[in-house]
Amino acid sequence: MRRIELQLAALLALWLSAFAVQAHGLDVIAQHSDGQVSGLALYTDGTPAQAIYVALVAAEDATQVLDESKTDGEGRFVFAARADGGMRVIVEGEEGHRAQALVSDLPASGGSNATLLLLREDIARLQQHMWWRDLIGGIGYLVGIVGLWALWRSRQSGQAR
Repeated sequence: MRRIELQLAALLALWLSAFAVQAHGLDVIAQHSDGQVSGLALYTDGTPAQAIYVALVAAEDATQVLDESKTDGEGRFVFAARADGGMRVIVEGEEGHRAQALVSDLPASGGSNATLLLLREDIARLQQHMWWRDLIGGIGYLVGIVGLWALWRSRQSGQAR
């Protein structure tokens, strides 16, 4: 019985350490409007990716660098846009993290492009948020694995008799 308790404790420790690993992901959003490419780089915990490398590259050839810069204190960046479109933004953060996104073209309109960027930022933050349903689903997944292991062990002990 002691062995099972140790195995469950090790499994719980691995599960809890997964949250620390997830906290360092990097995401980027970018849009093209009014002759410029603007965007935002965020870590998965919602903090802005400050002062990290950002490259604007051609969508069809990532080796063709059109412009380079660093994010500001809020994780934002701005580039002059390419006339023929087809651009991609690559962000390289600390510890080797890298994210990329195709630059989406916004239609010319009388509305505010800054408002649209704020909406896209909110969507990106919501996608990175840890929801209760995710936590409960993870616990259910672990309970299912332990249940399959217990079934397998009971069948093995039945064959040994």
